[in-house]
Amino acid sequence: SEDASHLKPVIGQYAAYDPDDKDLDPPIRANNQRSRAKMGINHPQLARMLCPVKHLGEYLKDPIATRQKLQDGDIKMRTLVWPAMVYSGKIAGENFNPQQVQNGLFEGYLLER
Repeated sequence: SEDASHLKPVIGQYAAYDPDDKDLDPPIRANNQRSRAKMGINHPQLARMLCPVKHLGEYLKDPIATRQKLQDGDIKMRTLVWPAMVYSGKIAGENFNPQQVQNGLFEGYLLER
């Protein structure tokens, strides 16, 4: 849509927790094909945000292996399990409690912007 096309050039700044302090690392540049290939689950910070929240602990322990499982489809990204980014915390989903899944739901910093 037209709205999404306006967000695309600045997604790297928008997705960062505190864009005035620090951008995503590695940075994403809008008009750079190489940079765009590293978006979504191919980007370490974006993959953490997109990771199903029940696998976030695994991701934080071994981000490279978990990201590979996401890319290979060994960890399924289904609608029944929310991505970490919808939960509260400076790190997407860091306040997730598997015993009380409703706590912090839809309080992720990206949703508040």
